[in-house]
Amino acid sequence: MASTLFASMLLASCLIGPTPTSANTIQMDIARDPAAQAAQLQNRSLLKRRLRARAEDTITAELGNDMSQGLYFANVSVGTPPQNLQVQIDTGSSDMWVPASTASVCRTSASEGGGCDGGSFNYKASSTFVDVEQGAFNISYVDDTSATGDYFQDAFSIGGASVKSFQMGLALEGNIGIGIMGLGYNNSVANVHTGNGSVYANLPNALVDQGLIKTEAYSLWLNDLQSSTGSILFGGIDTTKYSGNLTSIGVYAGRRTKEVTSFTVAFTSLSATSKSGTDMLTPSNFAAAAILDSGTTITLLPDSLAQLVNEELGATYYGRLGATIVPCALANNDGTLDFGFAGPGGPIIRVGVSDLILPLTLTNGQRPKYSNGQDACQLGVEAAGDLPILLGDTFLRSAYVVYDMVNNRIALAQTKFNVTESKVIPFASSGAPIPSASSAPNEAQVTQTATASGIPHVVQTATATGDGAAATYNSSPTGLNAASGFASTSTPSGKKNAAGRGPEPFAWSRVFISAIGLALVGVGGGVFTLM
Repeated sequence: MASTLFASMLLASCLIGPTPTSANTIQMDIARDPAAQAAQLQNRSLLKRRLRARAEDTITAELGNDMSQGLYFANVSVGTPPQNLQVQIDTGSSDMWVPASTASVCRTSASEGGGCDGGSFNYKASSTFVDVEQGAFNISYVDDTSATGDYFQDAFSIGGASVKSFQMGLALEGNIGIGIMGLGYNNSVANVHTGNGSVYANLPNALVDQGLIKTEAYSLWLNDLQSSTGSILFGGIDTTKYSGNLTSIGVYAGRRTKEVTSFTVAFTSLSATSKSGTDMLTPSNFAAAAILDSGTTITLLPDSLAQLVNEELGATYYGRLGATIVPCALANNDGTLDFGFAGPGGPIIRVGVSDLILPLTLTNGQRPKYSNGQDACQLGVEAAGDLPILLGDTFLRSAYVVYDMVNNRIALAQTKFNVTESKVIPFASSGAPIPSASSAPNEAQVTQTATASGIPHVVQTATATGDGAAATYNSSPTGLNAASGFASTSTPSGKKNAAGRGPEPFAWSRVFISAIGLALVGVGGGVFTLM
């Protein structure tokens, strides 16, 4: 379109007339039209401004994958002059906050359970620091970590974009050694629950209010487990980062409040696929409320469903470790767990089993082993128990996710790993639909119940087929066809993983799991209540 427009303007800048010279030739007399030339230059200037405006409608920030702590972080700066910090990204909470340099957790060494490796904020050194509400910041997470302090305003920047007088939490006390960038709905900021009850403009709101992006939306690309970086794109999507179709689904409101307070979607099927077959692990009328939460390292499933996954993969939960254990050799398996959303025809995200195998570390720096000599790792899927169903990083790495907070929509597509190119499409305006996305065709079949806390249910029975293969639902472990395909993974020594029967017990006297290993359970998102 741009090249055609340019060619048309170029022709308009000239007055052309034919002058006959002979029977076989035509001479063209060309004279420049000053008015047309001026219009052409003006149009070029407008075109440049439009292209520049498109580039300025989005913000891209690189995310670091900190495997040792099981989190993704963004590099930001706070204050004047700017102080550089690393903060964990968290779609499950809503406050952006930073640890104060005076907080005891930052003044305690790592060997004593403290330390702020991502940096801390010296508010006394910032000339633009304004304390707006003392003692009002008080936030807790599902893993029993917390932070308390003040709300303040100061200069903030991310991805080259600067936000003036941005409101954040200042953690004067707490037991979390890294700041958190909450990206959820602003009606769930901690101030609503534990402060004066007022809502303020959190990061997605502030980026729109200050004209940096057009709408409160962003896209998350975590890349694969081994990649050191991913990215977050505010205000647009990147079509090079996913394959297939980008499909949007609805976000559920709380039953009592009727407000959308978290990224809760209808999780409607789960199947397991290996070279020996595909098993549908959920019945055709299955539906559960699940929160897409980048602040949770692992994925928490309904207890019965997690047990089926364990049966498929040969995993065993060890209460003494507080973790589900599998042979590390399972990372060589090319099977998948296939997550479906919003009913039949909705998006399916295939999570490679290899991306679910997380390292465990002993206090001496070595990996724990089974009594048969195999290395032991942590499975990135566990039973939720009393917690909500949380689809954390072990799921999100396989999904390209667009969070649209104005229209209360989530768009999902299968991610592409290790992509280096980029093709960004900004949202056209505030409240515009997600670019390049189509709605799930049968999501109307999945509705929210009035009797349970936001739990969706299927109102019309349909055949859930997972990845489209002829999978049969069978909740009995003895009927799991795919299990033998997961069991065929060989260790370097040629020993087989006994999937379906559970691994051999540990030589417990040698197992002392370090804090780093257990930290893979991860920092949870904000206060999760489906009200």
